[in-house]
Amino acid sequence: MTSRDDGVFVARAGEENWEYDAETGGLVHLVRFDDRIQAGLWRPGEAAGKQIEVELMADETFLVLAGSGTLRIDGREELELRPGDMISLDKGAKTVWVVDEDFKEFWVYSGF
Repeated sequence: MTSRDDGVFVARAGEENWEYDAETGGLVHLVRFDDRIQAGLWRPGEAAGKQIEVELMADETFLVLAGSGTLRIDGREELELRPGDMISLDKGAKTVWVVDEDFKEFWVYSGF
């Protein structure tokens, strides 16, 4: 991730600049991370196939790019996740994810 003086944030999706994500046990590739917006790519890494529980610290909107999985929000019925799905969740939502090793999403956190 690079930030220019003109407020433009750039990341190359093909690069292998993935970092461990302590919140999920997966990997993130950030394009922006500040006190207003956080955005990037996420994949499960070693968390693939395992239950990942996250209470959202901000509103989250994401687009599934690859792979598949399930998402349970606040104990409701599971949602099937497939490429092309766009989902937006409110801050404070309690989520339970199970995704395969091919899963990849582009996500945006806002409304902290």
